[in-house]
Amino acid sequence: MSKIRIALLGFGNVGRALARYIVERPHLSSRLDIAAVADSAGAVVLNDLTQVRSLLDLKSQGRTVLAAGIGRPAGFINALSGLDIRVVVESLPTNIRDGEPALGLIGQALRKGISVVTVDKGPMVRGFQELHEAAASAGARIEFTGTTGVAIPQQILGESVLEIRGVLNGTTNYILSEMQESGASFDDALGHAQQEGIAEPDPSLDVDGWDTACKVLILAKALMGSTETLEDVARKGIGPETAALIQQGKAMGRIVRLVGRARIWQGRIRVSVAPKLVSPDSPFYPVNGTAKAAVLRTSGSEIVVHGKSGRDSIAETIVEDIRRAVSQE
Repeated sequence: MSKIRIALLGFGNVGRALARYIVERPHLSSRLDIAAVADSAGAVVLNDLTQVRSLLDLKSQGRTVLAAGIGRPAGFINALSGLDIRVVVESLPTNIRDGEPALGLIGQALRKGISVVTVDKGPMVRGFQELHEAAASAGARIEFTGTTGVAIPQQILGESVLEIRGVLNGTTNYILSEMQESGASFDDALGHAQQEGIAEPDPSLDVDGWDTACKVLILAKALMGSTETLEDVARKGIGPETAALIQQGKAMGRIVRLVGRARIWQGRIRVSVAPKLVSPDSPFYPVNGTAKAAVLRTSGSEIVVHGKSGRDSIAETIVEDIRRAVSQE
């Protein structure tokens, strides 16, 4: 991989994790050049790794990108063409209602011929087809592994996918694991997840099933050509009431996982999320803690794919998506 100039659109937890991951690894920092960064306050152009490290230090102090004092391009996306940016990494706060402002900004970058790697589910749920058309028309790429929890295996591309099932949300899987392995109540398991930084202070997107709904819907759009909207997804999350299902499962030798599913039923693609009892022979049975996995079924095969877990997992995923984006331009 030759030297690639990238811009980070969003410099919260994900953007900073990626920047640290790159600057701490010489084999990556010699190939990936973080040339520009934007957060909610503004944007800066960066000239070397020292400035990237300084920016990380400033953000750790609760200050904004503008405090770096390096400069503020007017119109971040418009400025990128002049900086020879090949890939924008977008990690703005997720807005699943309409995908904005990320949806518009990603589209703007793609139409300029700049490839995009996103970890933001909102624009992919609300503008999947639109963004792919923009990328294709300009010879750019859009990669989105960070929005689905698992990577789409190359061997399945071009095949007719009939069904997708997945344990795709690490927060709910952690909570369910705590409830089943330690006997914790839902509230105690959620509190522990929040203390560990696994669950957000407002965990509703996770525990109410929205995150899983987004991920399985994006997979359905990518692999099954789904045109369904988020509002079409039949969705049930987890809560204190899930304890009764867990007890039922124990009596049957089964455990509970929050499963997203997309399948063809009565001539259309149906997408759903619900806690399900899984047996020991299920590929989801050993998927505990924050781990993720999906089963992709075609007419001739069934492929199990696992998501990454661990402190550096999202950064690793983004780097792999950058490699895919530039290799296929």
